[in-house]
Amino acid sequence: MILVGFWGFFIEPRMIKVEKISLGIENLPSSFKNVKILQLSDFHSKNFGEKERKVLKLAAELKPDFIFITGDIVDWTTQDLESCREFWKELSKDYRGRIFGVYGNHEHRNKNFGNLSGFFEESGIEILINESKEIERGEDFIYLVGVDDPHMNYDDVQKALENVKDDAPKILLAHSPEIFGKIKGENINLVLVGHTHGCQINIPVLCDLILPLKYDKQYKDGLFLENSTYMYINRGIGETFLPIRFNSFPEITLIKLISK
Repeated sequence: MILVGFWGFFIEPRMIKVEKISLGIENLPSSFKNVKILQLSDFHSKNFGEKERKVLKLAAELKPDFIFITGDIVDWTTQDLESCREFWKELSKDYRGRIFGVYGNHEHRNKNFGNLSGFFEESGIEILINESKEIERGEDFIYLVGVDDPHMNYDDVQKALENVKDDAPKILLAHSPEIFGKIKGENINLVLVGHTHGCQINIPVLCDLILPLKYDKQYKDGLFLENSTYMYINRGIGETFLPIRFNSFPEITLIKLISK
């Protein structure tokens, strides 16, 4: 038990794994073929620390075309936003106009929530709040749809999609897989979410009790495909409540878009 505790507190939380997947997207424009997206989630950053430096190193090695962040960028207890902003600036400096994110439940619970949008904007990260954006490469584009946190019911899918053409490829960012049931019939190609931490302490039976989902608890981590819509659940980089991980390594995900 001592060895298990040592592993869970001191080893596994520091071992960020890079998961690489390729996904076929219908009607993908030619200039988006083989585009690489780096999905980051659930930093729970309290300052510019060891994990943040590791993420910068990995991002520099992977050289993605876009960076998408799926919520809980800060923890609800985070106070040192100035230190966090230095990290965000460093992360975004080579990705101006190519790094986007959405809020998670921890942003909404943070007492400095009202200041976060300004901090992110100054840092070069564009937060999408129930809205869509055309992401361009050359003369082509795809839609990036950003939905506010569904775990705390801040999501508005219809508002986010109101100016979106149905036949164009769409990638939707949200914080929690609880969004998946709300987008059926909306012709979304890919949904990227986090929130679950892959259960964080991934032990059968216990996981069913602590997985932070109100419903659809089969959506723990990894890739799902339903009705031609992919959903990828990122295990996240940080931890919440307890600084421990077991059988659920922190993760960043490199997603390559290919034609279907």
